[in-house]
Amino acid sequence: MFKKILLSPWTALFTLALVLLVRVTDPTFVESVRLRYFDTLISSRAPTENTIVTVDIDEASLSKYGQWPFPRGTYAHIIEDLYARKAGLVVLNSVFAESDRFHQDSELAQMMKHYPVVIANVPGDKTKNNPRNPGSAVLGPEFLDQIITYPGMIANVPVIENAAAGIGTINTLPEVDGVNRRIPLIVTVGDKLYPNLALETLRVAAGDSTFQVKLFEGGVEKMRIPKFGPIATDSLSRIWIDWSLVPDRYSLTDLPKDFDGEIVIVGVSAQGISNPIATARGEMLPQDLQASILGTVIANKDRPVITRPDWADGAEIIALLVVGILLIFLSRWTYVGIFSSLFITGACIPLSSFLYRTDAWLIDCTTLVGGLILVSLHTYGVEFVSEFLQKQAIKKQFAGYC
Repeated sequence: MFKKILLSPWTALFTLALVLLVRVTDPTFVESVRLRYFDTLISSRAPTENTIVTVDIDEASLSKYGQWPFPRGTYAHIIEDLYARKAGLVVLNSVFAESDRFHQDSELAQMMKHYPVVIANVPGDKTKNNPRNPGSAVLGPEFLDQIITYPGMIANVPVIENAAAGIGTINTLPEVDGVNRRIPLIVTVGDKLYPNLALETLRVAAGDSTFQVKLFEGGVEKMRIPKFGPIATDSLSRIWIDWSLVPDRYSLTDLPKDFDGEIVIVGVSAQGISNPIATARGEMLPQDLQASILGTVIANKDRPVITRPDWADGAEIIALLVVGILLIFLSRWTYVGIFSSLFITGACIPLSSFLYRTDAWLIDCTTLVGGLILVSLHTYGVEFVSEFLQKQAIKKQFAGYC
């Protein structure tokens, strides 16, 4: 009786239960595989031209302008030159937290009062200088602790901080594998809410004095820039970055004559002083990452937003349970079961890809496919052993008869 039970295809239920347990507990390696699969889905979109331009301070720029960091007066001349080339808005992906060694802070500040410029600040362990109070309207401020919080904010020197048209946070939020895929558009320090550099750039470009956020006990419920419209995020204000949006890149020493009113983000790319960021596309320069974030927010206004539905985890677990039991049941008809296993596991990836192309839903099929393969191998492995033992028994009986 024990042998009969052990060789029953229904023992594959134990394998199915084990797979379900792994999926429910969702260990790091399972989540990493799922995120890598999402990278494949998002990267499957054909590259499209971003509406943002990045300007690199590269090795040629250092040869032209001299030692890094540049005097603040040099930044002033760069801003003036970019606007002379019809830039729509200039963004400096830089933090000026210390006074200029050449005493040219006022020169940069005067230029920033003449031309609108967005600059950056950085979350830190403690606050430095005096971060400017961001222009935001928050509904439900008692729930500020439900979003990403930092202990401090490193701001620019006061003369520059107060002259900027906008100040946004340059922050990252790596996933469990250390790769940045989702970036929060707002963070908090104390009782104040600060926008990401891309969100602040969009606010300044739209000509709004504030952005609006509605919070609830689960985090962010709604977010909008009045003259731009709603911005879809998750409860932590994160958006999935669309890597198919590729910005135009120029060297600071080789600029076009006409930017045609586009937003221009200036950052460092020279080796030794740049700080690449790990992303789904590999190492990426900070200004290119900000261009992708900003381009994604703009593009999301007219197309389905890349999202991981709230019901996705539950649906994937239920699908694994139901389909697993179905395949075990169908194994009593060997060829029907094998065909069904091949068809269902083979259809999972095309179905997931179709849902992404049509609705931009990130639905995982890696655990489902892997789990069903393990269940099928167990089911038909047991049947093979059972059939083999039966043949051996018949052979032994026939030999005894002879």
